[in-house]
Amino acid sequence: MLDPILIDTAKFTQEGLSHSGETTLAQLDARVFTHELLADTGDTVHYRIRGGTDRWQRPFLDIALSGVLQLVCQRCLKPVPFVLEDHAHVVLFADEARLDEAMAADETLEGMLYSAEIDLRTLLEDQLLMAIPFAPRHEDCNNATLARVNQDQPNPFAKLAGLKSDR
Repeated sequence: MLDPILIDTAKFTQEGLSHSGETTLAQLDARVFTHELLADTGDTVHYRIRGGTDRWQRPFLDIALSGVLQLVCQRCLKPVPFVLEDHAHVVLFADEARLDEAMAADETLEGMLYSAEIDLRTLLEDQLLMAIPFAPRHEDCNNATLARVNQDQPNPFAKLAGLKSDR
C-alpha cells in the first residue's frame, strides 16, 4: 500500500486545485485488492480529483476514475472486462446536521463531512469500491456446465401449465 495523499482541504477547494495520477489495485488498501470480484490486482486505475466551491460557497471534490478492470463473472467465474468510468461530485459539510438537511432536500446529492485534512487515496478507494458492479457477468456467458444443467431441467412453468390444463 502506498502512502496517503493528504491535502489541506480548505486550500484545495478554495484554490480549485487538482491531483491526478494512476495506481494499480495492488497498491491500494487490502479492502480493495482483496475484493472477491477483482480477478487481476495488476489492473491500473487512472484518477483525477479536483476541488472547488459551488454557487452556495460549499466546498466540493470532483472525483473521476477510469480504467479497465478484470472482474470475476458471477456465472462462469472467469475474468470479464469491466470498463470503469466513474464520476462523483462530493459536497463537503461542516457538520452532520447540515449534511442531513442538504441530503434530505436533494436525494441525488453526494456529501460527506468536512475535515481539515483529507486522504485522497482513501477517497479514491471508497469511490472505486462503490463503482464495482454487484454481480458482473459476460454479455454472452458460454458456460457449458450451466447450459447442460439448464438443458436437462424441464421448465417449471411448462409443468404448471400442464397441471392447469389437466383440470
